[in-house]
Amino acid sequence: MRRLWREQRGALIAFVLAALLAAFFGGRIVVRTLYWANPEHQHQAPEGWMTPGYIARSWHLPVEQVDGVLGIENGPELVGKGPPTLDRIARKINVPLPDLIARLETGLPALVAAKQADPGS
Repeated sequence: MRRLWREQRGALIAFVLAALLAAFFGGRIVVRTLYWANPEHQHQAPEGWMTPGYIARSWHLPVEQVDGVLGIENGPELVGKGPPTLDRIARKINVPLPDLIARLETGLPALVAAKQADPGS
């Protein structure tokens, strides 16, 4: 190791950085895969802290379809700085949060049923 440090310092530093980055991103992939594979995180009932993106991943739908059920376009731009949670979206479009959640509770199962009926989409 000392010889490598003396003779190939740049290459050794580059290798260690590459190995650390690979471990970091590999670890993130494993953690996210395990999280979304857990049945508790699939088809979760919408709550105020959730974002349209989180709901879309939980229900295996494109975020654009979730935005469509909510009656919005591009949640992050709608609410500005910060995460586009259902609570923030409801306040921004002047709709009570329970009404927004009710839209999702009826719309999401319909989208999933339509997706299952037409697997090509």
